[in-house]
Amino acid sequence: MRLVAVHGYSGTSLSMVRRACNLSASSIYWHYSGKEELVAAALEHAYRSQAQRLPNWLDTPPSSSRANDLYSHLMHSPNGEGEMGYWRVGLQLALTKPEEPVPARDRFLQIRGEAIEWTADWWERTLPENMPQRRAAARLMGNFTVAERESSFLKLRGPRTTDTARLTRIIAAALDAVAEQLVVLAEVHDLAPSTPTPPQMAVLASADDAESGREALLRGAQEAIEQWGYDGVSISKVCERAGLPASSLYWSFKDKDELLSAVISNTCAGWKQLREKDFGLPPGEHWAEQMRTFILPSLRDAEHGQGAVPMSLLLLLQRAEHIQTGRSELEEVLQETFEATVDWFSALLGSVAGPQRRHAQDVAVCLFRMLDGMLIGRRVDEQFYDPQLLATLISNAIVQIAQRDAQAA
Repeated sequence: MRLVAVHGYSGTSLSMVRRACNLSASSIYWHYSGKEELVAAALEHAYRSQAQRLPNWLDTPPSSSRANDLYSHLMHSPNGEGEMGYWRVGLQLALTKPEEPVPARDRFLQIRGEAIEWTADWWERTLPENMPQRRAAARLMGNFTVAERESSFLKLRGPRTTDTARLTRIIAAALDAVAEQLVVLAEVHDLAPSTPTPPQMAVLASADDAESGREALLRGAQEAIEQWGYDGVSISKVCERAGLPASSLYWSFKDKDELLSAVISNTCAGWKQLREKDFGLPPGEHWAEQMRTFILPSLRDAEHGQGAVPMSLLLLLQRAEHIQTGRSELEEVLQETFEATVDWFSALLGSVAGPQRRHAQDVAVCLFRMLDGMLIGRRVDEQFYDPQLLATLISNAIVQIAQRDAQAA
């Protein structure tokens, strides 16, 4: 798992595993038929071992405060690295779209689905018994809860030091606020996920000139990355998707690394363009709508697995050294977005320093934990939720906790 987390699935070989474990060349084949079976078994073992140690949320009787119950469960749930390192590997696999089945990817998607379902079981118990679409609402909350946990792997934005307990309490309150909205929305809005209509693919320009050939190679590289990850890209795969001979790469790029650098730079530029109007206006009376307007483009960009969002997620989850520079560039762009968002919340709350500033930071972290997690979900799942519904739920919840907790801060 450690090797795949660093080098990616395609970039990890059995010989690397053998050397890391100090095993003979043939010893792995005594137990596994190949890398596919080995990685799938490792994911299964990590998941089952952890499941045996973690308490079942349904075993704890509910109290009078759902938000407090959720806070307690989240505080005792692993997230990020450590025990959940295998989940990072699974997400790397899930975010790619291979043409042929990959057993480890398929097994992780099953594991992830199980996690959403048992979390939904807990949420369903907390929702009104006579609520319309009760199970659909519970599944949506299961997705929100798993999404928040998954976003911790990205560690994109936020202050260097965070009070985990305080932040977790805010996240629990935000999730509780989303659930409260669903009780009302279930009366008028379909809460079931749907399959997005695939967009029409843009026709690539011909390679009659250097510029159109360069664009074709960049598009081919992006498609190859989305299918195999950054570590599974080869010159032949890129050129095949670009519809160009293998030698054509050297018309526009020095080598594969320069091509990947160009793709990463385009990803950063695309994300920056997507975010260039983030909270650009002073917060006004309808700041929930301003926030919704900010959230919606990101969710729509991720809807069909195209654009800056899916490329960014793949880049941020992998730890290979050869993409470290590009990842750092992207993290810098995202941190700038975070700081601008904190400034926006601080202006809204009426203070730029002290406890109010800290509260603004916590609210911004909560916002991006929910949003980034949902971006992962939209990329991974074949069916997902209406972007406008998600944007409304997130923005209203963030407004509620920001205003409610501002006085206490």
